[in-house]
Amino acid sequence: MNGILLIDKPAGLTSHAVVARLRKILDIKRIGHAGTLDPAATGLLVILVGSATKLFPYLSDLDKEYEGEVTIGVSTDTLDAEGNITAVKEVEGEIAADEALISLLGEREQAPPMFSAIKSAGKKLYELARKGIEIERRPRAIAVYDLKRISPVVYENGRARFSFYTRVSKGTYIRTLSAEIGEKLGFPAHLSALRRLSVGSFSVREASGLEEVSAGNFSLLKMLSAFPEDRVVRPAEEVVLKARAGRPLAIEETGSSAAAIAIASGGELVAVYKLKNGRYYPERVWN
Repeated sequence: MNGILLIDKPAGLTSHAVVARLRKILDIKRIGHAGTLDPAATGLLVILVGSATKLFPYLSDLDKEYEGEVTIGVSTDTLDAEGNITAVKEVEGEIAADEALISLLGEREQAPPMFSAIKSAGKKLYELARKGIEIERRPRAIAVYDLKRISPVVYENGRARFSFYTRVSKGTYIRTLSAEIGEKLGFPAHLSALRRLSVGSFSVREASGLEEVSAGNFSLLKMLSAFPEDRVVRPAEEVVLKARAGRPLAIEETGSSAAAIAIASGGELVAVYKLKNGRYYPERVWN
């Protein structure tokens, strides 16, 4: 069993717990996910099954889409609704939500939150955070391509909240983005709900629930679906045989000049090649 399984993760489960359940349901050892979702979040979790686990490096750079809800007027140590309250400021009057969202568009740097799985000196940041330890985090380059309000602003008990849609680059933390929205408005804030809609070309609309998988009502996508069509090369059979053997390929044999290509045969992924010094060299071969 090899391929990509799209799961609509329910709230309350860690990504690791979802993988553990699927390992048992599918009775397979080689399985993993291509990008963590927080336990409280729902939505698309891309699961790699069997030899598809080798695809992780090619899925880690994909853009993602989310729908979230931000609550203005209160912040937490985890930057979401699961944490302890760290600051409160009553919202009086209307907030300029749309202007704040527009100001956060574009390329910039963002520091990851302490409650994250990023490692520092061999320790996950959330492990340090749970001990009350906070360390300096190196900001990472991110891009917010789209960020817009998709609900009215609701004012209640001195707080404001609204839902938003966003499309972001890899490495972007929506919890941090929610806190940044609050900063732009002059208030503490936190992410009060989150749903992931897509990862690259994969959509939650195509995903299955855990109950459906348990009932056998699911399908695996081919590994080739991890690559955009303009990077897929379907060469002559003699070239495919060279690729299966992991031999270098001339540009003329592939008909491509892209920096990286996926070699395919009969609708199946054969290998991933990268261009170097005028020739293609194998980075990963599936046999």
